[in-house]
Amino acid sequence: MNGQVMKVVKFATDVTGRVRAVQEIGTALGKLAEGDVSQRIETPFIPALDRLRVDFNGSLDVVEAALVKVQEATHTIENATAEIRIASDDLSRRTEQQAASLEETAAALDEITATVRRSAEGARHASDVVGQAKGDAEHSGDVVRKAVAAMHAIEGSAKQITRIIGVIDEIAFQTNLLALNAGVEAARAGEAGKGFAVVAQEVRALAQRSAEAAKEIKALIQTSSSQVAQGVDLVGRTGESLERIVAQVAEINGIVAGISASSQEQSLALAEVNTAVNQMDQVTQQNAAMVEEATAAAHSLASETEGLVEAVGRFSLGRVSQRRDVQRPGAARANVVRLPRMSGNVAVKMRAREESWQEF
Repeated sequence: MNGQVMKVVKFATDVTGRVRAVQEIGTALGKLAEGDVSQRIETPFIPALDRLRVDFNGSLDVVEAALVKVQEATHTIENATAEIRIASDDLSRRTEQQAASLEETAAALDEITATVRRSAEGARHASDVVGQAKGDAEHSGDVVRKAVAAMHAIEGSAKQITRIIGVIDEIAFQTNLLALNAGVEAARAGEAGKGFAVVAQEVRALAQRSAEAAKEIKALIQTSSSQVAQGVDLVGRTGESLERIVAQVAEINGIVAGISASSQEQSLALAEVNTAVNQMDQVTQQNAAMVEEATAAAHSLASETEGLVEAVGRFSLGRVSQRRDVQRPGAARANVVRLPRMSGNVAVKMRAREESWQEF
């Protein structure tokens, strides 16, 4: 009888232990369903079921450790994502400013290139005009030299005419003497020489008129010679001035030709610079579009990270201080230059998380 009572008591105790174990497991699973992985079943079960308690607590240890690592990695990713988002926003703003500046620079270079091209065309036209002026000046110099030669020839002819007039004057003088002698002889002859005296008188009158005409012609020739000499002097000075003008025009032509060549080189160089700036403008526009895409991706990643942080935050981790080390925008911006190092930390955390999940 006592043995049966002991069996009944043992059975009742065993049933009570099993019921308590089921209740403890049920309560723990309910808390686990609510996201609490910090709770443990501390009271031992009956020997037959205590292994279940130990395994359950061990599973929670593994899950909690994995979630802790996930939380740490999530916080690190959140911080890095905040920095990336701020850096992307700043880069997008700077890229837009750079694109706008390059666009203005390209427009200004287009105007400068057009202006330099017009200047080069004007310099080339000026060079052509100066070259033509040089040719005209050289031709005028040739004409003046020919005019000087003609003036010298006229001066020589005038001197020769003066000599001829002198001969004519001398002949008129001799003729006048002969006529005078003939008149004297006719007077001596009386009636017989009266007719001859008349002829001698006429010859003498003609000789006097010839002498007077020769004197007038000689005076005119002398005046003409003086005027021709003045003309020769003036034409000579004109020739010298034209020669100086030709030399100056040649020098100006060289300067204008150099300006024209320099303008052409500047026009070509500016055209190349303009092409390069336009290419930079296109590349910058493409970069701006890519930066906008990267910024959108960074914001999307930040949103997804916030969702992940919120999802992990639903779990109660009793052995870990749950801190969200989200940096303020100012601090994140100050640490933008340290993004590569943060990326390395993220990689380490990600590897640790993978190892923990493999372990789990």
